Order: sequence, then structure tokens, then C-alpha cells
Amino acid sequence: MGRFAQDDEPFSLSVVIPNRNDSKYLPRCIRSIVSQEVKPDEFILIDDESTDDSVAVIRREFAGHAFTRLEINPRNLGGVQTANLGLRMAKGKFLLFMGANDFILPGHFARMKACLERFPHAGLWSAMVWLVDEEDRYIGMHPSPVVALQDRYFSGADCRRMVRDFGGWLTGQTTVYRREALLEAGALDPSLKGLNDLLAALVVASRYGAAYSPAPVGVMRIHRGAFLPETLKDAAELERILDEVRARGPKVEPALFTPEVLRRTALRFYFASLRLSDGATLDHVKRMSGPVRRAALAFAGSIPGMFGRLRVALFFAVTRPFDILPALWYRLCGAGYVLLKEKLAGRAPPQA
Repeated sequence: MGRFAQDDEPFSLSVVIPNRNDSKYLPRCIRSIVSQEVKPDEFILIDDESTDDSVAVIRREFAGHAFTRLEINPRNLGGVQTANLGLRMAKGKFLLFMGANDFILPGHFARMKACLERFPHAGLWSAMVWLVDEEDRYIGMHPSPVVALQDRYFSGADCRRMVRDFGGWLTGQTTVYRREALLEAGALDPSLKGLNDLLAALVVASRYGAAYSPAPVGVMRIHRGAFLPETLKDAAELERILDEVRARGPKVEPALFTPEVLRRTALRFYFASLRLSDGATLDHVKRMSGPVRRAALAFAGSIPGMFGRLRVALFFAVTRPFDILPALWYRLCGAGYVLLKEKLAGRAPPQA
């Protein structure tokens, strides 16, 4: 592994979007793609048996754009299976999956193309995203780790070290896969539910390295029923997924899924579960912890709800003590640098 036979083939991009009943958000999503200065070579939108007017909206928004393609599932497959269907349909060298309720900003594809043409052997590319609510109000910048201050390529060994040292830096709304690399990694695994794209991306990055741009070029919508938060808030389902990763990960990518990475990954997801569930999964996380951490978690959980931020900070310190310094440097300081840069360039939303 490490290089493909067709490394010299020209750049091409496929965009694949699964949709089910997101007609409210589809116009902005679609327009953000078709209006890019650098157009995708193909844009495949697969409707997964919507019961709203999604198909009519898609046809209206696709009119006049020759690179667009609407597919309609005859029965509901679910988002991950529908994304895999699009993966098999796509022809581009690189592939972007997007949620139908998210959107991208002007210059997204130009920045991505320039970076991938500079680092054509990368298994994937990613950048940063802004957050908005259900009514398009900007919340702020997603606190993903800023792993470089300029466009850069990280080798597979670099990526494995970063996963160990501070967790994932990838944002699903910007991650562009080398299509062959994702297929080789086994595509997206529906059994992993909301964690499917993150874990697939980490396998690809471990094998072929990753390109990165420190710029918010996409927008993630925070909304009720989002796939990843719902997965993390279900303690039993999260534990099942973690057990599956512990069993299969070392077989699929042993250099990545070391015992230490598996341990830290579980603790990072336990913290995310506590934060997103507002502490509802505390009893489960305590059961999965040793006596010292269990006592510290009990103390943090006893803090009244009016001090929610303090409780979250303590949950973080108890579950992820190894991530405190990396979080201060890569997330707070790094995100602050990027935000200042975006403001000075006039690209930051007024609310940011």
C-alpha cells in the first residue's frame, strides 16, 4: 500500500449526497455546489424514498446543470447504504460525501483541488467547518484540531501519531476521499452507524496519508436527530460499536488500531457521549471505568445543571486527561488563529 497505479490520472471530483426528507434544506445545499467556481465532474444525489417533496425540489434545482444526476431508491436503504451506492456509481478520482442539510462555501472546491493537485498521492483531504442551527443562524467554528497553519500533507505514520496524540481532526462535511482508497478500505460500514465515516477516513489516512487545509470551507448544521449525536447518546449501541472496533480494527489496520489508540478512542467517545447526552450516559461510562475514574465521574456528575460548562470541563478532564494540552494548543489556539485570519480577510460570518 502507499501508491496507486493511476497516480498520474487528471484530477476529477464526484459529489454524492444521500437524501431523505430534507427538502427544506436541499435548495441551499444544491446551490452551494452547482455555484462553485470549480465545478464537480459529477454530482449524484440519491433520494432514499423521501415522503416529502424532495424529488421535485431536486429536479427543479438540477435543471440546467449537465453534471447533475438524480437517482431514486425504490425502497429505503438508510443513509450509509445509500452513500455506498453512490460510491459504487461515482467515477471521479476523488469523492465528497455531504449531508443534504449541510452546505459549502464559495471557493471550497478550488481550495481542495489546489491542495490535492499539490499532494496527488494523498488518500484524502479535509478542512474545517462553521456550525449553523436549523434556521441557518451561525453558531461558530467547529472546534476541530488545527493540525497545520498552511496546506500540508501528512504521511500515514504522521496520521497514526495524530490519532494517538489528539484524536481525529477530520470533519465529515469536508473530507474528500480518494475513491479507490475508500473502496479498498471496505467502503462505509453501516454497522458502525454515526461513526462509519470517521473510522473509514482514519483507515484511509493511515494507509495513504492525508492532505489538509486550515480553512473553514464547509458548514455543518446542528439539528435534531443528527446521526452521529444519536449514536453517541445511545450507551448500549456505542459500546457495541466500540467492541466491534476493538475486535476488527487491529485486523483491518494494525498499525493504526494499537491498544493505546483503542483505549484513547473509547475514552474520547465516552466523553462525547456524556457531553451530547447531558450526562444521561454517566452510569454506563462509570461502569466501564476503573475505581479512581469512576469516583471522579460521580463527583463531576453531581454538579448542578446550572453549572453545565464546568461539568463538561470536568468530564473532559476525567475521561481525557491526555488530551488537555493538545486541546489547548490544537483546538483553542489553532482555531483562534484561523478565526482571526478569517475575520481579517472578511470571510467570517457576522455572528462569528
